[in-house]
Amino acid sequence: MRNPRKTKADLVYEALQAAILSGNLKEGEHLRQEEIAARWGVSQTPVREAFRRLESEGLVEHAPNRGVIVRGLPWTPPPAPLDVIRRRWEELVRDPESIPGSDFP
Repeated sequence: MRNPRKTKADLVYEALQAAILSGNLKEGEHLRQEEIAARWGVSQTPVREAFRRLESEGLVEHAPNRGVIVRGLPWTPPPAPLDVIRRRWEELVRDPESIPGSDFP
């Protein structure tokens, strides 16, 4: 089965979503419909549709008289696995008794 062709709204939505999730668009930044439409070479209709999708995900909000504003990530990304291992190792070195069922000296 072939993948359905992406619409212009899909492309704008995916680009904006990726920019927000990667941090390229910062919390509190204003998104101007006309600028985004010009940048992507689309009309304002696909941009409005992309804004609605992003708003439903909580990534942007429409503020009356201010336009669309980036809300940022609605969650904090988990720490990198090596950071977790490093912290746990430090805990174990400080308190070997924290290892259940271990005879660790």
